[in-house]
Amino acid sequence: MNTSHYFKFSSCIIMLVFITACQSPNAPSSSVVKNLTVNSPTRHEQKMISYARSFIGTKYVWGGSTPKGFDCSGFIQYVYNSYNIKIPRTTSEYSQLFTKSVTLKDAQVGDLIVFTGTNPNVRKPGHAGIISEINNNSIKFVHSSSSQKHFGVTETNYHKSGYPKRFLTVVRM
Repeated sequence: MNTSHYFKFSSCIIMLVFITACQSPNAPSSSVVKNLTVNSPTRHEQKMISYARSFIGTKYVWGGSTPKGFDCSGFIQYVYNSYNIKIPRTTSEYSQLFTKSVTLKDAQVGDLIVFTGTNPNVRKPGHAGIISEINNNSIKFVHSSSSQKHFGVTETNYHKSGYPKRFLTVVRM
């Protein structure tokens, strides 16, 4: 094989490896869900989500659990308690709820969605939200975020965010 052919062959191999190995850092990995089971939320769930959304814009406060300021688990506990749903105060305690886990495909409005903290390699609960909307292949959740981009109570489209790589489970509450 002359040098020209060797160079072309090597270039093709490198290009092939590069193309097959590249993936956007925000692209959903194993947490991609197609054909979600879309169930219409009950009137109770609709009211709870409306109530949760009424806090959008409330500032993030570490350890906060009132409308003066929420951290993520304080927000979730405040909303759920208002609808007689008991939940631990901190995300680190959420692993005890994993016995009630359902697949992301079977998630419903009102379910708890649990993520790692900011380091996706540490596979323990560190952030969470309440699923607020499911349409076709889209899931939205309401949560209190400490991120500079979405500081405080906000609603996030799961598939258009960095959360899929941090996904742990969905808990039926």
